[in-house]
Amino acid sequence: MDPQFELDPQALGASTATRTIKKAAKRKVHHFSKSSGKNGTVYTIKPGDHLFKILMRDYGLSNDQAEAFIDEVCRENNIHDIKRLRIGQKITIPDVRRSVDKVLPNVQPGEENEGLRTEEGSGSLGQALRLDVPSAPVGREAAVQIKEVWDKLVPSGTDLQSPISVQSPSFSLTLDSRRYPVYASMDGAKIVVDPTASIPPLVRSLITEKDPTVRIVSGSSDNRQFLADMLKSAKFYSVEEDFSVVFGGDPKLTVKADFKVEKTPESLVRQDVALINSSESPLPDSLTHFLKKEGFTVHEPFAVSKTFSSSASRLQVHQVTAKKQSDVVDALLQALSINNHVDRTLDVFAADNNGISLSVLAERYFERGGRRYVITRFDGDPVTYTLFRILETKGYQVVILEAQDNFRKISEKILSRMNIRGSFVQNALLSRKDLNYSLQVSGFKMEGDDIPGGSLFLTDLELNQVVRDMLRENGYQVHEHK
Repeated sequence: MDPQFELDPQALGASTATRTIKKAAKRKVHHFSKSSGKNGTVYTIKPGDHLFKILMRDYGLSNDQAEAFIDEVCRENNIHDIKRLRIGQKITIPDVRRSVDKVLPNVQPGEENEGLRTEEGSGSLGQALRLDVPSAPVGREAAVQIKEVWDKLVPSGTDLQSPISVQSPSFSLTLDSRRYPVYASMDGAKIVVDPTASIPPLVRSLITEKDPTVRIVSGSSDNRQFLADMLKSAKFYSVEEDFSVVFGGDPKLTVKADFKVEKTPESLVRQDVALINSSESPLPDSLTHFLKKEGFTVHEPFAVSKTFSSSASRLQVHQVTAKKQSDVVDALLQALSINNHVDRTLDVFAADNNGISLSVLAERYFERGGRRYVITRFDGDPVTYTLFRILETKGYQVVILEAQDNFRKISEKILSRMNIRGSFVQNALLSRKDLNYSLQVSGFKMEGDDIPGGSLFLTDLELNQVVRDMLRENGYQVHEHK
């Protein structure tokens, strides 16, 4: 006999056509002693929570029960988007047992479930096997979370609610569809998800040998591996792992995805390419909308919440697109929180000095850290130039701008005179390891105790609305100077 069809005596025992073999499996129902009320219990959202997870893990509901009950929870709490729960948010879970009984009267929380059974009266000449084993939370959650995404990826043309059943003259085999959900594939086959890898090798062999259109995918605690196995079984036209796409040169936006999926040969032409990520940190809404316009639809079945870096929230971004030198100077000083005086008259020689009074007009004058600063433009007059150099001998810090100086040169002269370190280079504003995207922008990045907020970034590049929204959604403060 082929070894794959040998029965394990420990698993099946001395089975006969009329003997029932049970694997004890009681679903645990959690009862909450705190925050309970007459209309149900109050639950506080924790990191990583979502409604399916809460109902299945903490209230002991099955996949079908949770799916049937989710609408009632949303109505009770005025929830419009189940993916937008906030950490610390309190929600009321109505009377689970009462509500679930109304939807699925034959399934009671806490009842005993049977394992692999042999039954009589199945209509076959031999044995009838029904695989009905308890589910583990981790694998079951992933199967539930991927369902909404999968329905969008693969149009279902087959009945996916009916249990997988294999018939022969000697046996009848059925998989409980509540325990082993069925998903569609691109070639019309059915994908059976085994959330806890509990289907014995014998049963797998019986199913795949008798019905080649059925593919079995085992669940995994690694969401990415589970997605990879599902995508492979779906028979898409093309699946590419570790995909990245770059938009622009400066600013440079790079978007990464665990998988890029072309469903059909026409996907690229039709701009219908799917990007799928397995992480819990979602892309910003602004970036998702931008990618949609570029022909990429983003799917993130396991995303739960946005996470912002505490250091990022301190960084201020100043976009200086002003063209006049005086406006650029004002924007720079404003970013540094410096109050300055316009067209200030400064004495070169006082009137009591041999009766000679000589003064010069400074376009910008300010004081910082006990030092006096002057910013002026060189108009080509050597006398004026000499007078400002004389001011330097009197302790003034003088910045002389020339007509051709642009944003970069103006900033370099002022920052250098103020002893603030900063060079015009391409900086990574968004580059955390937990993000599926990055953003590089050229400009001056300054950090230190003497910098407002501890960190500051100046650029003269045009930041489009998508970039500005991405920065803001990651905790940055964006200021525009036109």
